[in-house]
Amino acid sequence: MKTTLLGKGFAVEFDGVDLAALGDAALGELREIWMRNKVAVLREQVLSDDALVDFTLRMGPLFTHVRDQYHAPGRPEIMYVSNLSEDGRNLGSLGDGDLRWHTDQSYTPRPVFGTLLYGVEIPEDGGATWFCDLASAYAAMPEELRAEVEGETACYSGLKPESARRVKLRPDQIARIPDQRHPLVRTHPYCNRKSLYISPDHITQIGDLDRDETEAALGRLVAWADRPDFTYRHQWRVNDVVIWDNASVMHRRQSFPSDQRRFLKRTGFHFPEALGVPY
Repeated sequence: MKTTLLGKGFAVEFDGVDLAALGDAALGELREIWMRNKVAVLREQVLSDDALVDFTLRMGPLFTHVRDQYHAPGRPEIMYVSNLSEDGRNLGSLGDGDLRWHTDQSYTPRPVFGTLLYGVEIPEDGGATWFCDLASAYAAMPEELRAEVEGETACYSGLKPESARRVKLRPDQIARIPDQRHPLVRTHPYCNRKSLYISPDHITQIGDLDRDETEAALGRLVAWADRPDFTYRHQWRVNDVVIWDNASVMHRRQSFPSDQRRFLKRTGFHFPEALGVPY
């Protein structure tokens, strides 16, 4: 497969790949390249909802988001990410504002392995997604900073005020996402590489630190990881598909004008159950 490196040592764009017509051998090659490079970009994809879900299932066990109010009709595996409204309700989640660095579903017992976003409508201005290579950031981390995370755990919550205020959850949804403890350094079960595992949008406590100390520690970790050597900015085009490995990268979104339309379809897939708990 022909690929182009987009970031400094991670994130690749695939050329001439049709995800709706991918054979088994080609799928295996794409999956291997993606895991090695952590983020995959595929342009000019034309995918029905069935094709989108079918491809996602070939990558791993399907993930279904707890925010079912944003599921596609009849397709709970697809969640809408959009600032659009329909019949007086928000069609999708996350609106048009900035989104802080995070890793998807880090607040669950088995965080989602891969997230896939399919761009249907893209604003003319803003809305870029930034990715941070947490494996490379960890490998290059100074010893003093590494000592803060090595062997340490953190509490990951889907109800951290900074993120929970964006989307109000029902009591039954809250009951499905109790806080979780995960290591701050995790090992990829397929690649056997270690990565920093941080989600500033969800971490409420590191070790036994208090809130202020936790936020200060997160600030130091983000200041190290959020630098040109470890980041890639994706500027969306219509029919882009981007797939990322939540065991190896975190991501954030830039805001965009509220009067410009943005509509993406999101799916996700898990590790096999025996490999899904971070370690």
